[in-house]
Amino acid sequence: MGDTGWPRASLMAELSEEERQALVRLGTGRVYEAGDVLITEGQRDSHVALLLDGCVKVVGLRDDGGSVLLAVRGRGDLVGEFAAIDGRPRSASVIAARTTTVRTIGGADFHTFLREHPSAAEAVQRSITAKLRSATRYRIDTGGGSVTARVARTLDTLVRAHGRVENGSVRIDLPLSQGDLAALAGVSQAGVQRALRHLRAAEVVTSEYRGTVVRDLAALRRVAEEGGTGR
Repeated sequence: MGDTGWPRASLMAELSEEERQALVRLGTGRVYEAGDVLITEGQRDSHVALLLDGCVKVVGLRDDGGSVLLAVRGRGDLVGEFAAIDGRPRSASVIAARTTTVRTIGGADFHTFLREHPSAAEAVQRSITAKLRSATRYRIDTGGGSVTARVARTLDTLVRAHGRVENGSVRIDLPLSQGDLAALAGVSQAGVQRALRHLRAAEVVTSEYRGTVVRDLAALRRVAEEGGTGR
C-alpha cells in the first residue's frame, strides 16, 4: 500500500485526492459476487468499472471456444477503459474472482471526467501503457525458460501488482487456483504443482488458503532471472 491507502500500483494511487473523490462520485455502485460478469467480450457498451474492493479476472476467448486468463485486477484498478476510449468492441470479459465492490461509470461521464481533470487523464494513459507493457512482458516471460522460472516470474509479477508486506514476507492475497496460476504462467497445472513443490521445499514460498506467501522475494527473483532449475 502507498501513503494514499490504495495499492501502490493501482490507478487510484496515481490520482490526487480531489480526482479520486470526483471519480468515485460518478456512476453507480454495485457489489458483484464471485463468478458474476462485469464486462462481456464482444459487447459494444462503453462503461468503465472502478474496483473499490475485491478483485476480478480478465478472460479472453480462444478460437477453439476455450478461454484463457489474461490478467488479474484488484482494488483501485480501472477496467473497461480500452473500449470506453476507442469505441471498439470489448476485447475480453471481466469476471469477479470474489465479492467485489465496483463503481460503474458511463462512457460519456468518464470522458467528461478526463477532459475536466487533465492530470487524471495522463494517469489513465500511464495506466493503459503499463497494462500494454505488462502484456508484452507476459508474452516474453511465458515464452521460454524452465517451468519453475516461468511460475517464479508470474509470482513476481503478482507480487509487484498485488503484494502486501506481512511479517517480513509478501502475501499475494488473491483467490487464484493452481489452474489460474498455470494459465497466467503459460504452463500446465501439473507443471505448476511441481514448481510450487520445488519453491516450497526451497522455502521460497508457502501456499495458504487465502493465497500464496513469498517468504524470500530475493530468492524468487533469482529463480526467475536465472531460468530456474530446468524443472
